Amino acid sequence: MNDNTSCSNITAAVESIIDGVDALCLSMINIDKISFHSIYSDFERLEESLNRKTFIDAAFAFMAERDEAGRLVGSSRATDYLINCLGLSRAEANQRLAAGRNLYEKLNPEPVPEPEPVEQEPIPEPDPDLSEEEQARERQAAEEEARRKKEAAEEEARRKYEEAQREAQRRAERERQAQEERRRKMAEEAASAEIAKIIEQELRNLNKHAKPGPQELRTKAMEESKRRSPEDLRKWLRKQVTNANAAGTMPNGKKDPFAATRKRSFWMSEPDEDGSVRVSVRTDSLGAALLAKVLAPAQRPGGPQLPPEEDNRTFGQRRHDQLMEVCSQFVEGKDPKSGLGSIVLSATLDELESLSPNSTFMTDTGHELSVWDLVRLSEGVSDYLAILDPESFQPLALGRTKRTASFAQKLALFAAEFCCSGPGCDRPMSETDVHHLVAWQHGGATDIRNLTLLCRRHHVDNNDNYDFRNGMGHSERDPRTGRVGKRMPGEDGFRFNESATADESAASHYRRRAEERSAKRPTDGPPPPQPSGMNGTLFDIGQDPGAMPKAS
Repeated sequence: MNDNTSCSNITAAVESIIDGVDALCLSMINIDKISFHSIYSDFERLEESLNRKTFIDAAFAFMAERDEAGRLVGSSRATDYLINCLGLSRAEANQRLAAGRNLYEKLNPEPVPEPEPVEQEPIPEPDPDLSEEEQARERQAAEEEARRKKEAAEEEARRKYEEAQREAQRRAERERQAQEERRRKMAEEAASAEIAKIIEQELRNLNKHAKPGPQELRTKAMEESKRRSPEDLRKWLRKQVTNANAAGTMPNGKKDPFAATRKRSFWMSEPDEDGSVRVSVRTDSLGAALLAKVLAPAQRPGGPQLPPEEDNRTFGQRRHDQLMEVCSQFVEGKDPKSGLGSIVLSATLDELESLSPNSTFMTDTGHELSVWDLVRLSEGVSDYLAILDPESFQPLALGRTKRTASFAQKLALFAAEFCCSGPGCDRPMSETDVHHLVAWQHGGATDIRNLTLLCRRHHVDNNDNYDFRNGMGHSERDPRTGRVGKRMPGEDGFRFNESATADESAASHYRRRAEERSAKRPTDGPPPPQPSGMNGTLFDIGQDPGAMPKAS
């Protein structure tokens, strides 16, 4: 079957599916006279067939990444195409891309390191009591024995190296065959997205050199899923992963000393309804030893300012407080001019004047802090204030004095933008770079009017040449509103960041209030007076200025 035929078949199949879904939806508008018992078998068959969409989604995602589909939306990443054009969440897009790589990515044998040179054994000195002729013969015999042992060791090392190469080839071939078999079965048989998710979650714990490898275990797990419940499959696969890790060795036959280190991770959840955040850490023995050392003072109640008999904290609370104390000491030990360590929050003057116990403020880390949180942070306070223009809501400009944005400019950008200015982006300032709208190499000044915040993903996808090459857009300041937005090829106007995170900035608060005043303004008569004084404030709470990004 050639490419044109395959494409035609796909188009026809998609049209047929769309027509069928449309007809099905119309049939289900009024279900008063439809009997469940007359159609339930049809829906069971439909559900079984739709389960195979997991395979279709993975294949399409792999093609999107392979053929640079991100260019269609001005990005270098297929993830953005799947999000913008298919309406997926970022997590779902990444999951489909990972599934596509697992199904289609070419599997190559793992490279085997060359054997290390064999050192010849030192030749012992002959017995001094022997004659010179006997010493010469003994020395010659020792040299020949040393050469023989070296050659034998080199031959053995070469033999092990070649066997390791053959084993790497065999492992790669087993993985390739398992990959092909899994593709075939997924195309023919139903496999729910839930089963696929369970398999991938458990395989995250698989070591690099585990035996069998990930493709073989995926194939076996798919077979087991036919006769096991999802939870039973999870338990079965978890045991298989444990056994595979225990049996795994590197190509040289030795255990991998960095297996645990490769699994290290640190994860933070989004805040829940009361502001609590869950933290999960996975570390190796060294990391565990360091944590144990750091947390050791929490073994017993009490502290420098708290007698043991008055300490009512649980063991877990004491360990938490000890870790926070260590983090605070790290923050306080930084150079105040380095821009590292503190927490920065954004607020308007009105918000500060109307503080209440329920007031909260978003920070440059993306976490919301209460007034009580600010009190706990304020023991070594160093405050910084940024004032926004009352009309454009933008800070004042500096000049082309240096490429790197100043600390004051970074604070001003935080007050004005709060987070990445990329459309729909919620990355907080601590995860962004300061970007020149007109590139520095093109003569752009390190001037607040020429600066914006961009996360790494949107920074990479910015076209500094403003020529829309490869479908890539660029960040630019709207001359009408003063806001930074993105210009895209073939589109008039700007795409602005309207995310919930961007709406937390002081400038966004003032824009909303200005719109509300404009909507209430009478059609005749002079406009109401504008507020005077400070129109946007930004405070740095902590011993040192907050984690600030670098300018591009």
